[in-house]
Amino acid sequence: MITTGTLCKIKNNNTTIRLKMDKEKYTLKTLLDDIQETAIDVNEGEVDECIVRDYRDKLIIMQMLIGIAVKYSGKEYEDEEKLKNAIDVVLKGNEQLSGYMFFVSQNPQFNYTWSYMRKRRNRYGEYLAEAIRFLINVVADINLLANMPREGEEMHVVFGDLIDVDLLVGTPSVRSSVLWQNFYCMAAVKRVYNVSVKMNENVLVAGIRKECADTGKLMDMALEMIDKSKTELVP
Repeated sequence: MITTGTLCKIKNNNTTIRLKMDKEKYTLKTLLDDIQETAIDVNEGEVDECIVRDYRDKLIIMQMLIGIAVKYSGKEYEDEEKLKNAIDVVLKGNEQLSGYMFFVSQNPQFNYTWSYMRKRRNRYGEYLAEAIRFLINVVADINLLANMPREGEEMHVVFGDLIDVDLLVGTPSVRSSVLWQNFYCMAAVKRVYNVSVKMNENVLVAGIRKECADTGKLMDMALEMIDKSKTELVP
């Protein structure tokens, strides 16, 4: 499903993470480095206090998820069953996780049993597999967009309501941000996600990304809208 919106001049006030794209391919490791170098600007007066307070914990989660995505980004893990099995082995053999499960299970609401925590551990493994695919797919999309000709147009693309990527004229050609106020979306990310191509907060086109080509099609539609608007403005 694809939707389109109106057009306006670009203005992005989100906290940004510079992507060292230039001529190098953008990778998961680059994303991790950039996020770690980023701090929330508390001087803008627009950042919610709870976002600042929880920022450190959110950053740790991003470090963990991207680190796992790097570990399982090889071709041998492109098979879904192999990926899930590999994650399952790690989780079941993790001493700290098992210790935490025991600690939490010693709560009257769990009847002092481990059954609930075991179920959640299995679901956690499924979540990690989806988060890995999401991050790998976003990186693939970023590389695609960075190399698409935009004829001098600046816009930005939001992936899964969480990762916002500015497409700029000049160097760097790409600048990315994490929408920390939407961090709750990280708990539900999947390999299939929504993509919005915007100018400022105006959505030009939006749709569901199942494969990398879908993102390219959305960008083509957005550029076509821009070209059409320019033609209509010519007297």
